[in-house]
Amino acid sequence: MQMKKPSSIKGLILSTIALSFLFLSGNVAQAALVTYSFTGSVSDVNRPLRSTLPLTSSVSGTFQYDNTTPQVGNGRYPGAVQNLSLTIGTYSVNLDPMGETNVIRITDNPSGDLFRLSTSVNGSPIGAYTPTLFRLDLADEDGLAITGTALNNPPSLGDLSSTRWRLMFENIGGGSVRIQGAINSLTAVPLPAAVILFGAGLISLVGLGAGGLRNLRRPQA
Repeated sequence: MQMKKPSSIKGLILSTIALSFLFLSGNVAQAALVTYSFTGSVSDVNRPLRSTLPLTSSVSGTFQYDNTTPQVGNGRYPGAVQNLSLTIGTYSVNLDPMGETNVIRITDNPSGDLFRLSTSVNGSPIGAYTPTLFRLDLADEDGLAITGTALNNPPSLGDLSSTRWRLMFENIGGGSVRIQGAINSLTAVPLPAAVILFGAGLISLVGLGAGGLRNLRRPQA
């Protein structure tokens, strides 16, 4: 009977360590990457794009950024955006990792707040025009939606006076056209990595618990 207590204590210690690692790993993962999905509508399309991107197109997408990106200057975070996908009707663009533009800018000002995400994109040409830049502007003209310039979560849409998006195209001669509209919903997306860590942690805890029960049931010398 002398072996039951040490085995039980050992199982408890291992379970505690596994649980601590689980929460620590999950918090680290969520502290680094922030993912949002959004939906929107189209308000204006330049003529060269209208045959492919009509005003009636549905709009949806996701973006992901690293909120540990260092701040450069006042409220600028170059290289923060890790992933972007945008779908307008059946047309899609994605983040261009080799592009010149990748920045989040945050402005906290009594005359107006702004959360701006700008990034270069890749996508199929529409006629003579190739997609080059996506920009998302979440603004509040009263200056009440954002406090400070830390790269945390975007402001709630209900606190904003303007929620605009824009997709820019250029032709070989440098001429530009665009499609633009409003963001209607913006929702945080749980990170798959955190979910995987959570599941792995639970499995580990179950295994440790089962091992502890076997030790308790095993005849002792």
